[in-house]
Amino acid sequence: MKTIREADLRDKTVFLRVDFNVPLKNGEVVDDNRIEKTIPTIKYLLDKKCKIIIATHLGKPKGQVVPALSTIPVARKLAKELGHEVTATDHVIHPIVTQNIAKMKGGDILFLGNLRWHVEEEDNSEVFAQVLARYAEVYVNDAFGASHRAHASIDAITRFLPSYAGILLESEITTLNLLLSNPKPPFYLVLGGAKIEDKLPMIENLAPKVEKILIGGAIGNTFLAAKGENVSESLYEKEMFEKCEDYLKKFGDKILLPIDTVKERVNDDQFKIMDIGEQTANEYASEIGRAGSVFWNGNMGFSEDPKYSTGTNKIAHAIANNGGTTVVAGGDTAGYLRQKNIEKGINFISTGGGATLTFLAGKGLPGIEALKKSQAMISEDRN
Repeated sequence: MKTIREADLRDKTVFLRVDFNVPLKNGEVVDDNRIEKTIPTIKYLLDKKCKIIIATHLGKPKGQVVPALSTIPVARKLAKELGHEVTATDHVIHPIVTQNIAKMKGGDILFLGNLRWHVEEEDNSEVFAQVLARYAEVYVNDAFGASHRAHASIDAITRFLPSYAGILLESEITTLNLLLSNPKPPFYLVLGGAKIEDKLPMIENLAPKVEKILIGGAIGNTFLAAKGENVSESLYEKEMFEKCEDYLKKFGDKILLPIDTVKERVNDDQFKIMDIGEQTANEYASEIGRAGSVFWNGNMGFSEDPKYSTGTNKIAHAIANNGGTTVVAGGDTAGYLRQKNIEKGINFISTGGGATLTFLAGKGLPGIEALKKSQAMISEDRN
């Protein structure tokens, strides 16, 4: 797969797909990590005197115009981070877009409206993709976090423009490929969060390579309940019991579950598990200290409440102090690290959640496969 470093981009008009699906509050960006991670690609294109047309989705408007999901605050934040003027519009297909593009000069940036205000985006419409492709001469995908979606600006557009990977997309693939093909042993998975279904294919794929799988959070509750333990009113997924039982049979020698928990009383007889207990946190931290490679996705409890963040905090510091290869993915987990100023101890924080889990499950991502097909077609045409 070719990257922008292998492309002739000087003075070209570039359609740059990013994943700036960032949280907003009162019209301001709350977490700018995904914006920061894409700046090296944008600066590279600016150095090549490109005209840059930036597009992203924001939230889940389902083809409806939702003013609260305008990209203008995101464009404003990018301009501040980049130290460069950014022209923003709330439109994707509109005369004002073509008028702005016609006026662009090398080094200009135009930020389009929310792609998902058009239902054709999620439908992977070729007609919609062709309209987007007419805006530019080259397509660049730097939206790793959205590349597990076969959407028009990720997949279909590559059929109409020479297509390349951005610097962020390249770094994500390179790092995650190391975990897939050559992790420094012993390799540990640390998994938490609420939903287990998205993580099971990754566990299946990586289990032969890992030493231990440390499990907490609500997915820990599901495993415990599947074993027959009483989790009372705790968050868990009953429909996943059969899968959990199967995985415990296949990988039981590698899976570690909480041996104690922090509970919140609902009444005299009922409770909710809110965090892993002190003994579990200490055991997990000790195991992490032996690891050569660690992949962490999902917090150990309801860490939004300081009363129930002790387990997540203990794990975060253990991984940050590990000294080996440490990779973290997932918005809640990455956000916790940044909030607590622990992220500097982590080797790599992925911008993907579902995309990262899908990649580590050994499955192809539509966005990456589309780039490869596009580049293969160009090579065949030249030959």
